[in-house]
Amino acid sequence: MVKSTEKNNLYLEQIRESHDPSMQLKTLEDELKQTMGKALGKQGEKINRALLLVLEERKKIETILSRSSTDKLCINDDDVPRMNEETKKDIYFAVERYNRYIKDAEKARWELLVHRQAIGFITQNHRFVHDTFPIPDKIKLPNNLGAFQNSTDDKASKKIELKEAVSRNFGDQLDWWEKIGRWR
Repeated sequence: MVKSTEKNNLYLEQIRESHDPSMQLKTLEDELKQTMGKALGKQGEKINRALLLVLEERKKIETILSRSSTDKLCINDDDVPRMNEETKKDIYFAVERYNRYIKDAEKARWELLVHRQAIGFITQNHRFVHDTFPIPDKIKLPNNLGAFQNSTDDKASKKIELKEAVSRNFGDQLDWWEKIGRWR
């Protein structure tokens, strides 16, 4: 009714003078863009926090290895017999935490990909995010290091991982978007 200038009404004339509906839509669009930007920023911070934990844990592992005269981060089966039991236990739990933090960073990066795709960043989205937030590889523990139980460790040891029941013979939806999608 405010847009329609065909009807004469004193009340509507006053509203037309002080109110422009197109400006209200612009304000709403700006608020939505701002909210989406903040959500993406928070997701990026979440990845950075996870990556910071990964770096801190890596430093702890390097410290433990330097104490045990093993100066490389790749621990092989030959190094294990020279370590005492306490060092083996420290390395085991540090590597477990390191790998868990990497898993958390990968999940946060995946969430960012989903947010960006939902907002409309579809082409080259994965490449941009993976280049911006690189995540190091997990550390593989040697077979003869042993397994330890930690009663003080949080509930991560109680998590049950579910495996996919069906093996995929095709790519995922991203493959479709990149190869066939509406922009190709």
